[in-house]
Amino acid sequence: MKRLMATSLLGLMAYATPVLSPQGIIVNPLPTDLEVQTWVDRDPAGLGNATYFFGDKIRIYTRVNQNAYVYLFNINANGQIDLILPNPYSPSNYLRAGETYSFPEPGARYEFTIGGPAGVDQVLAVASRQPLSLAQIADIRSGQMRVQGASNLARALSIVVTPLPERDWVSAVVRYNVQPRQAVNPQPVVPRPPIYFISPMPGYWVNWEDRDDTEYRVAYRGGDLEQIFSYYHRDLTSKGWVRVSFKSKGGKKNLAYEAEYRRGGDRLEVKVAPRGAEMVVKLEWGR
Repeated sequence: MKRLMATSLLGLMAYATPVLSPQGIIVNPLPTDLEVQTWVDRDPAGLGNATYFFGDKIRIYTRVNQNAYVYLFNINANGQIDLILPNPYSPSNYLRAGETYSFPEPGARYEFTIGGPAGVDQVLAVASRQPLSLAQIADIRSGQMRVQGASNLARALSIVVTPLPERDWVSAVVRYNVQPRQAVNPQPVVPRPPIYFISPMPGYWVNWEDRDDTEYRVAYRGGDLEQIFSYYHRDLTSKGWVRVSFKSKGGKKNLAYEAEYRRGGDRLEVKVAPRGAEMVVKLEWGR
């Protein structure tokens, strides 16, 4: 490991030389207690197995464990780069610890639409305790990139982060597949139960999330049972749901809550229970 040392009146400060991965992604070679997560709406666990088709809409999420400045770039299969954050509609990229941010955010005046070519796209997240200067990389006011290609972006970012103290920045990447939409014979449309989007509870660190057409599950890193249940109860009632039943189960150390809600002909169950060091929330709905 190579370190560059700079001497000042305040003493010695070490700087980490960024590493470029074979995929052209910038990596801090030193361990850091600053963490950044990023994922896409079809892959909440960040496994890189989501598939989008030309014309699909995509939503990108990110979260940090400490207050930090976050920069998001989308790199498509042919090296075209789009600046996700900051952007002309969301210029503020100073994110609070433990909160989940989505881009576009609900009610935003913009959206992200999947285009070609087919292949593997990736979202690069860079978090820093200090603001970074992107003047040579992008025009934030217009959202236009001044560099293209993953390797060129990585080299430009490595110049920007090199002066930072070691462990003051970190990166993460998530990948997703892009495919052309296949022409198929028209099939009867079968109504499906609606998906109820409920964001994770602010201020709680999420270990994992999972959702499908009729179920949403999220596991927090510990937490208070009463506070977590109350958050989802308030969120549901604000959307017109009415609680029709409630019960608690277990003893003091493994106390769990279960409740049922109704809205018109729709039915939704909420379960909050500890599992080891996690607090797991399950929402299941149908008609």
